[in-house]
Amino acid sequence: MKFKKITNAFIALMVIAAVLLLSDLGNRVSPEKSRIKIKKAGLNAVEGHIYKLGLTYFAPEEAFDMTMKGLWQGMKELGFVKDSNLIVIAQHANGEMANLQPIHLNMDNMDVDAILVTSTPGIAAAVSAVKKHPIVFTMTYAPLEAGAGKSFTNHLPNITGVASFPPVEKTIDFIRETFPGTKRIGTLYNSSEANSRKVVAVGKEYCEKNGIELVENTVINTSEVYQAISALCLRNVDAVWISGDNTAIQAFHAIAKVCNEHQMPLVVNDVEFVDNGALAGVGIGWYETGYHSAPYVARILNGESPKGIPIENYVDEVIKLNMGLAEKWGITFPEKYMVRSNPLKGNNYKFSLTHYVDSPNSEDAEQGLREELKRNGLIEGKDFIIKVFNAQGDVSTMNSIADAVAAEKWDIVFVTSTPTTQTLVKKIQDMPIVFANVGDPIKAGLGKSFVNHLPHVTGISTMSDFEGLVQLVIESMPGIKTVGTVYTPGEVNSVAYKEKLEEAVKNKGLTLIAVPANTATEVADAALSIANRGIEAFTQISDNLTASCGSSIIKVAYDNRIPYFAFIAKQVEQGAVAAISRDYYNAGADAVLIAIEVLNGKSPGDIPYRYVSKSNVNVNKDAMEYFNVKVPEKYIQTEKKQ
Repeated sequence: MKFKKITNAFIALMVIAAVLLLSDLGNRVSPEKSRIKIKKAGLNAVEGHIYKLGLTYFAPEEAFDMTMKGLWQGMKELGFVKDSNLIVIAQHANGEMANLQPIHLNMDNMDVDAILVTSTPGIAAAVSAVKKHPIVFTMTYAPLEAGAGKSFTNHLPNITGVASFPPVEKTIDFIRETFPGTKRIGTLYNSSEANSRKVVAVGKEYCEKNGIELVENTVINTSEVYQAISALCLRNVDAVWISGDNTAIQAFHAIAKVCNEHQMPLVVNDVEFVDNGALAGVGIGWYETGYHSAPYVARILNGESPKGIPIENYVDEVIKLNMGLAEKWGITFPEKYMVRSNPLKGNNYKFSLTHYVDSPNSEDAEQGLREELKRNGLIEGKDFIIKVFNAQGDVSTMNSIADAVAAEKWDIVFVTSTPTTQTLVKKIQDMPIVFANVGDPIKAGLGKSFVNHLPHVTGISTMSDFEGLVQLVIESMPGIKTVGTVYTPGEVNSVAYKEKLEEAVKNKGLTLIAVPANTATEVADAALSIANRGIEAFTQISDNLTASCGSSIIKVAYDNRIPYFAFIAKQVEQGAVAAISRDYYNAGADAVLIAIEVLNGKSPGDIPYRYVSKSNVNVNKDAMEYFNVKVPEKYIQTEKKQ
């Protein structure tokens, strides 16, 4: 009997141990596991439920944009779709520390399910001000120093999230190895930021171990940065290191300007700023940090208490080099950093690029594609060749081009526009296809969703902001009832755009008159037909045919004194009153970033389709005067980012 009791007790202990082991698996996360693949209880969005998320941040800047881009993609894969079943209420402090406390007090009084906080100063303000809502954070260096808790497991019961402390020692090593004999490294930061104090303390200790003096200069606000960085460059330092100090980042243009004037090497931990004038970035891939944070946000939105979720430090280490600046100054980076920064060099890649027709959209996309390849250190003729095809709007020519492309072996098949993509995916199954400028990839037959799509295809959607443009028109022309557009029945994207515009117009109580055109000669007649049917404004969609013939529609608009609103930025220069446009240049550049993932070994089927990273609002004041239309001031010279 005693043996039986011992056996039963042993079995019970084994069961308990197994349960504890399984319950702890969710807390064991490695940087290598960077894709969300497994659905867990409480992790996915509940069907039919609308979630409300408050979002606070220090100020708009590149690192924040990349973090959010990764976060929204991760949330989407878990079923939380921004502006659909996930309503996001965002507020920022406009780069002023004093504003952080009031915006968190205000957010705590709002009807939201949780509050998402970014930056270390943001966490400090949230810990003090937020009492009614759970808090989850991302994009921060030092949450514990901000008051989030004593340790990653012993933290305040209402807060959890993902920290990303920068690779300080590796940054100092990079400077030492790139500039042998370095004795003094300068740094600038706001001493009131806990994150900066910790980073500088770690950097100072490591510098001392390696016989280097860390020369510090502190500021209180952005207005002091220009003078402070000028003084630092005159203190006989060998290089300047700027970590993720919020004050410094907000005035980064001044830092880069002064360092460039002194030909002073500038190394940063926020690699996004390499494109803004830094020599190199040794730091954090903020897109991956945002993506990695999505499960944390999802769990809190689904009602799980932050108390039981340990804080995690996650860093996707990235090295980015400014090869143009290095060449200008005669700087040679150590080979190991060249390889880490750009393992693609020297592979002699073979790319094809296919356009359907000459249009401003396709031209911008090709320019963005070529320049992004260059920004990533790839030299045409040395690291890659690219062969460009153009069907000139002819379907039979497009088919012949597709046969020619399919007959050769390409490392990446780049395509612009929906017709080119549709034709090539039918002919090519064994090579990766990366598209740019496809409006609705699902309507085009490229998959069931942005995540569940054809295995050899990935790319960038340039779906227009229909609701945004309709709202702009209504605010510019109060009382408007009827708008019009020309569309192309033979283009799937055009039909999809027309339907989306129709839906947006209907939702605002307006009427859309849409007239088809199948050839360039029919476009002007279609526009005149619309004008004669009493429309009050053109809201012209963007497709291959009408984009290439936009000037003829604009002429009809001017002849009949009917304001013309567009989805193509270049049409503002041609006479449109205003445009809310996807940035096709960035669509090409974004397609290259996806292609690099493929070249680095990732399957296209594992890369979700993405919306272009940037959209713009452009206004033509001369056209406003001609048509006697007043576009609200808030739209003038503004820019919206995804």
